[in-house]
Amino acid sequence: MELREFPSPVIEMCNNIVQASIQLHHRCAQMFLPTAVKFHYIFNLRDLSNCFQGLLFSGNECLQSSVDLIRLWLHETHRVYGDKLIDEKDIESFSKLQLDILKKNVEEIDEGAILEKPNIYCHFAGGVGEPKYMAVKDWSTLHRLLSEAMVSYNDLVAAMNLVLFEDAMMHVCRINRILESPRGSALLVGVGGSGKQSLSRLAAFISSLEVFQIQLKKGYGIADLKLELAVLYSKSGLKNLGIVFLMTDAQVANEQFLVLINDMLASGEVPDLFAEDEVENIIAGVRNEVKGAGMLDTRENCWKFFIDRVRRQLRIVLCFSPVGSTLRIRSRKFPAIINCTAINWFHEWPQEALMSVSKRFLQELDELPESYR
Repeated sequence: MELREFPSPVIEMCNNIVQASIQLHHRCAQMFLPTAVKFHYIFNLRDLSNCFQGLLFSGNECLQSSVDLIRLWLHETHRVYGDKLIDEKDIESFSKLQLDILKKNVEEIDEGAILEKPNIYCHFAGGVGEPKYMAVKDWSTLHRLLSEAMVSYNDLVAAMNLVLFEDAMMHVCRINRILESPRGSALLVGVGGSGKQSLSRLAAFISSLEVFQIQLKKGYGIADLKLELAVLYSKSGLKNLGIVFLMTDAQVANEQFLVLINDMLASGEVPDLFAEDEVENIIAGVRNEVKGAGMLDTRENCWKFFIDRVRRQLRIVLCFSPVGSTLRIRSRKFPAIINCTAINWFHEWPQEALMSVSKRFLQELDELPESYR
């Protein structure tokens, strides 16, 4: 879609938004510095690029006015920078910074309109199976969309009993946004039981992605993991299937597993993943498609075509806990875990969320008197 297809107020606002994005990036790098606890507070050009990628998800149906563009900018910058932040103080500082920079770059801001809640954009706002990046009107609309998705998931995949309170719905939208991004991989950080795996499965289902997790057994080692990764590479690179490789702390039986994950995130190339004859079969398998893309079908071009498709189709979602020093040490040993993923920090569930979960389970107890429900 070309810029001229958008309404003139949106076109006129573009340069202001570009300047605001650059300024916000620099200020975040200055304000939110890495510490022993906030070791992942690293902001590089990939973050700035992700902001613009998020803006480019939208079409002219989504952006009808300058207010729409500003609200989308607030949403995208919060997803890229704000979702990394680990405490309320930093999140409040970031929200204030967003508004301050906006006021410096845009004249006559209607704060009531641009700050109206909820400000959520997702790829399924028009319905699951109809991808279109738009704003969700309200929480009840989002609840209806996700409830419908969960019914389909339960029918087609497996039974999943999720309580869709506001924070949980927000996280599904965040994870789904990451999975819909080019080479979108995620690092979900939260204590055990915060719903990282279940919400990831629902988000992947909405994007029609297959989810794969390793099944640990006695003696499971690097060789076993490589065999499973080779299957995933073949599915995504040869059959062009979208897959999410979901991995939790419990599945990192050997820290050396993360060497492979780091390579996958950083370059897509995992040394010695395939035997020589398997490499030749892969090259033969993509040769016609390489020719069809107008490229010379050299061995190098065929392999690059295969790896590029794997990186496009195979997403990695890491579900790790922030407790202790394990994640900090891993981030130092395997930097791609931080540098090549979108980070989504799971904060403590608010009281309203806990109330809605308890209410849901109490309602299912037939023998409980009505006054206790």
